[in-house]
Amino acid sequence: MRSQVLWGIALTAIGAAIAAIAILVIPFLLIYGVPLIAIGLALIIWQGREEIIDAIRE
Repeated sequence: MRSQVLWGIALTAIGAAIAAIAILVIPFLLIYGVPLIAIGLALIIWQGREEIIDAIRE
């Protein structure tokens, strides 16, 4: 797997764990959980974008 995918999965999992704790116990932790999930999903979705951009430039 590529490092972007690994980081995306890790950040999404950490964000989901924090969001679950926030929903059950401490609601203000959603401030930290939701952005981690968004960043993780963005890394997974746009994983090969820089290679496509570099290929177009050359």
